[in-house]
Amino acid sequence: MKYSPLLLLAASLQPVCSQNLQSASVSGSDIIKYIESPPGQLTVDSAAPLLTVLQGSASAAGGNVELFASSDSGAFLSPLNGSPFAMVAPTVLTATFDNAQVVNVRSLNGNDWFTVAAGGGYDISYGVDNLANQWFGDFLGAMVSQGTALVPGIIAGNEQNLYNSFLANGGFAQLSDPNISYIHLAPGTVTVGLGGFLDAIPQIAPLIGSTEQDLRVLFPEGMQISELAIVDEVVVYSFSAVDSGVFLDDGVNSYSATYEQTMTAVPEPGYIGLILFTPLIILRRRR
Repeated sequence: MKYSPLLLLAASLQPVCSQNLQSASVSGSDIIKYIESPPGQLTVDSAAPLLTVLQGSASAAGGNVELFASSDSGAFLSPLNGSPFAMVAPTVLTATFDNAQVVNVRSLNGNDWFTVAAGGGYDISYGVDNLANQWFGDFLGAMVSQGTALVPGIIAGNEQNLYNSFLANGGFAQLSDPNISYIHLAPGTVTVGLGGFLDAIPQIAPLIGSTEQDLRVLFPEGMQISELAIVDEVVVYSFSAVDSGVFLDDGVNSYSATYEQTMTAVPEPGYIGLILFTPLIILRRRR
């Protein structure tokens, strides 16, 4: 039987299975590693191997690694250009899979948030074209979808005040230290699990100048908001979570949720060469 070269090429590119995480490393030491111990609870374990920490799934997040763990400290809360937050080097998690593909997941800094698109410089103002304003618009949209019918009227005309409050209270820095529970690589996709809160009201209320009591009236089912991560230079975040199956006994049940994000995988140049070269070998053998 003869096969078209195009069909052979297409067959060679078809997905066969998900890839196993082979190795992982982190640049710098500004991290905290959490591992499940005892069952259902997370414990800080600086000696835990990253491969063990990152073996979880959405509903069974057995651990996570926090990147840029010091982002919540006073030195990093200022968003101003030239501040420590603006200049800090991102903390990068590098994951290598058994097909030799590499996925890099990193924390954010002020330049990621406030650099205006198309070379417009660093601008913390409301209404400019940068990640901070893009995310904040999505955040307001999530508030409308998650809250009662009163929420749209409260937000309307108050968007800039809410943004300025979030900015002044260090909200952007506090979303810049993602907790990575797992990285899964399947044919054509990368899936990253972000650890967070099933209900983020206690964390969000002071950032927008409100109280937990007031927000509970407006959001009786709670608020779901993830931290942000940059995966192979693509920003990911979510406003929809599932129960992670674990929590940290820190008084606020940290990491009780998983915010899962899936994006298109970009093969490494060497891997692209391999999949293009493979059909040539098949054709040669058949001839």
